[in-house]
Amino acid sequence: MTHHRYRLLGKLALCLGLLLLPGAASAQELYTYTVGVLGGIGGSVDVDRGDDLSNTGLQVNLGMVTERRTHVIVRLGQLNLDQSEFFGSLRDADLTYATIGGEYRFRQSYYDSGVYLGLGGYRLEGSRSDEDVTDTSIGLTIGVTGEFEINNWLGVLVEISGHAVDFDEAQIFGMAHGGLALHF
Repeated sequence: MTHHRYRLLGKLALCLGLLLLPGAASAQELYTYTVGVLGGIGGSVDVDRGDDLSNTGLQVNLGMVTERRTHVIVRLGQLNLDQSEFFGSLRDADLTYATIGGEYRFRQSYYDSGVYLGLGGYRLEGSRSDEDVTDTSIGLTIGVTGEFEINNWLGVLVEISGHAVDFDEAQIFGMAHGGLALHF
């Protein structure tokens, strides 16, 4: 008789859980992961030579929803700092970076806006007098995003970001990116 009651209680708990499941699922995003591929421009304004913001770069975003409207995103990118002949004292300079941060999104009428703050690792490479130079440092990033939804799994993503890094050549970098975001 006791075994029969436990089975009945188990079935009731299962039915109750299934009834409550749609409410819990609607509180989450329609996706869990996001991959973004973006192209962009940027540079540094506090460098002695080469303070050009039209340098080209690429960035890949790897994101995961942690809570409703809250994402953790890893951003991997490279910025070619060779628009001008020199970047400070470096020739053929490149900035590569990997950042991780929390992004908080807000629903607007026809797009999602967001703001993020993160920590990253940065590497500045170039050559000086036929010698290869590499400078690495940790830094902070802050940015704003906007995503225009095409459908449930695809959107157009734009970002504007600032980066504070302790390099010998420059400390402040600014970038603007745009591309596609794939949700799954």
